[in-house]
Amino acid sequence: MYLLRRLASRSTLFDIPKGEIDRPPLKIRGMLIVTCTLVSFFHGSNDGQKGVGLFMLILIAFLPSRYAVNHDIPDMTILKELNMTEHILNRAITSDRNNSQDYQKLINEIEAGKSGLAEKNPLEKNQTYGFRRRVEGIVSSLKQIHKNPKYNPGTSALKLLEISSKNLSKIVDFAPLWVIMVISLSLGLGTMIGWKRIVVTIGEKIGNEHLNYAHGATSEVVAASTIGLSTAFGLPVSTTHVLSSGIAGAMIASGGKGNLNKSTLKNIGMAWVLTLPVSIALAFGLFMLLHLFV
Repeated sequence: MYLLRRLASRSTLFDIPKGEIDRPPLKIRGMLIVTCTLVSFFHGSNDGQKGVGLFMLILIAFLPSRYAVNHDIPDMTILKELNMTEHILNRAITSDRNNSQDYQKLINEIEAGKSGLAEKNPLEKNQTYGFRRRVEGIVSSLKQIHKNPKYNPGTSALKLLEISSKNLSKIVDFAPLWVIMVISLSLGLGTMIGWKRIVVTIGEKIGNEHLNYAHGATSEVVAASTIGLSTAFGLPVSTTHVLSSGIAGAMIASGGKGNLNKSTLKNIGMAWVLTLPVSIALAFGLFMLLHLFV
């Protein structure tokens, strides 16, 4: 924002909208649509994933035989992956004799996984759950071999085992396309219905001046890139935290620290701090209450 104020010649970028019917020029409107779309896309890659995860937890709890494992992956594909992993581990026993017992133990787990694969059935809960637990155990052991420096099966074997771990993870770590679409539509509809409070807070209350087009565009670019990098490194972040912090930075670039509304920032900061303990307490209390009846 600081650079934009000194480099941009188009003063319209820094105009403040006047009323609900004040529309930005077409080029600026296009820019805002692009930057908003980037935030939405990267929100879905990170923060929005929790909706998918919660939905899958519900499906696994109520329809475990159908959604505990990904039945769309053919059994022959799974068997081929297990056989390949077992073959690599058999070679590792020879090349890394110090850890041969651990490799053999994992081979035994794979053999049990093959037996579970034969019993896996989308209509049988216990067998499907049992197969899921075996796959999770195998994946966990493979990750341990890849991360722990004491294991030295060879560079090529490590890479192949990492690939096997990722492929086997897809059996238990998945979400059907319709689940992703439902969550996407829910987020969109929720924003359409309940937009006003957050828009007013971000647009009018973080800074002492109203948000202008440049504030919005720069903070959205920063938010999208920050969330995108966090996703690439596997770091969970809150879109609201990142975006509101970006707005605060744009406001400082426009008028210094005095351009921030300290009261709003204090309320946001308190919400950030209190969210975790309050959520833990509410979830604990609700679980204990339900446990009395279920």
